[in-house]
Amino acid sequence: MPNIPTPENAELFAQSVKKWQQVLSLGDWRIERGSKPAKAAMASVEFNPSARLATYRLGDFGAEKITPESLDQTALHELLHVFLHDLMTVAQDPKSSQDEVEMQEHRVINLLEKLLSKDSNGRS
Repeated sequence: MPNIPTPENAELFAQSVKKWQQVLSLGDWRIERGSKPAKAAMASVEFNPSARLATYRLGDFGAEKITPESLDQTALHELLHVFLHDLMTVAQDPKSSQDEVEMQEHRVINLLEKLLSKDSNGRS
């Protein structure tokens, strides 16, 4: 029997997407929910880089219990794909310069450094 998020679950997921978009400094991306379900996954994300559009889809959570926590963690997972998209794109493009790759790598490092040092100092 499918374990599909309810409309209320989908709204919680959308709220988590907005939260993680802010935390991960992804304001330059438009992140929208797609109309079709994710295939063989709890959620998925597709990209239109030229439009800076990421479209997420919810799918079957299978044996995973759908809770506010599981929805939030799944939203984080999908937003991390968005966060790493530019790095992955330049790293895989043979025409990218080392400077372009390093710039994207430092974008990731700088945000992780900020988030992790904040957590290690006991602040939230």
